Amino acid sequence: MLEYAKTCNTCPTPHPASNLNRIECFPMPLPHKLHLALAALSLALTLTAPAETPAAAPQQIANLGTCPLASGQVILDCRIGYRTFGSLNAAKDNAVLMPTWLNGRSEDLLSLFGPTPTSQRLVDTSKFFGIAIDAFGDGVSSSPSNSPKQPGTTFPVFTMEDMAHAQYRVLTEVLGVHHLHAVLGLSMGAHQVFAWSVLYPKFLDLAVPIVGSPQATSFDLLSKQMVIDAIEQDPAYNHGLYTTQPLLKVANEIGVILVSAPQYRNQEHPRPDFSAWLASIDTQQRQDANDRVWQLKAILAHDVLHGRTIAEAAQTTAPVHFLVIVAAQDRMVTPQPALEWARALSAPTYVSPGTCAHLIMNCDAPAVVDQVTKFLDR
Repeated sequence: MLEYAKTCNTCPTPHPASNLNRIECFPMPLPHKLHLALAALSLALTLTAPAETPAAAPQQIANLGTCPLASGQVILDCRIGYRTFGSLNAAKDNAVLMPTWLNGRSEDLLSLFGPTPTSQRLVDTSKFFGIAIDAFGDGVSSSPSNSPKQPGTTFPVFTMEDMAHAQYRVLTEVLGVHHLHAVLGLSMGAHQVFAWSVLYPKFLDLAVPIVGSPQATSFDLLSKQMVIDAIEQDPAYNHGLYTTQPLLKVANEIGVILVSAPQYRNQEHPRPDFSAWLASIDTQQRQDANDRVWQLKAILAHDVLHGRTIAEAAQTTAPVHFLVIVAAQDRMVTPQPALEWARALSAPTYVSPGTCAHLIMNCDAPAVVDQVTKFLDR
């Protein structure tokens, strides 16, 4: 694989400060459609990406050795997936990081990057060096499903802050990036934005959490616990010791209910289409069952306040400048904590009225793109 990384025409040239032995490059096919799933399922809408994007962003893997966790445990053979877009400028101050959402992968972020404007593009790669990075538990970065030494239920539980620490290592040890223009993310990716701002406030200039939160509320905790319970109580899950992937129909159905508002779902899937829609929900999902549980557990533990008030925690992130974007009808992530965070910093906000709720890019992408583009250009 290292030999391929050296000769692959689509692989970006490693930064001089990087360690080539820690980088693997994988060719990526040119899919006609990319699945955007801002939920517990990866069941959201499908979008067409710009034709040039996939070829410019092959899957790469950074091998970090051992990744220590806040729990005191470690991830062995720690691997982090990532993709890059555009070029790092001479001043090395134009990098924009985007972590993945719940059950998402960096391949799902492709349409959010590009050199030309589109209805979905958030990061202009003619100006910025974009980095889409895979979170722990997504099946690309180290996960219960792919760990050779800690497989399945032996894989340690991780947090959003553990993800940010490992991503920081990829930037500094592999890509030679020592400052970020911005970190932005959607859903669980936005949770990671809050973690980044608290852990590394002097490492980034701008933070854009979109439908995320600095702390899971009671409602957020209940919604994630419901999905975990549905998975764990499914006989096919077998306490995480399954030999074939369980369908997890109930967990899938709960996730769809949580991720959007009734009006949107009723419009998208009228009553005569219900049977076909239900069949699509109840099909085998891409993500491994244990991976789903472990990422949900990370959200259950998500809390960058650590006993402080929202205002106290927010003040520790200076000099980071925030743009906070939430969805008014969101039932997946309660918008109030993020709005309180913004108020504490007198930061600009955008509250989406779209009926898609948490699936904000399905109904309100033009407004989100406009807000983010202007903010990144400041």
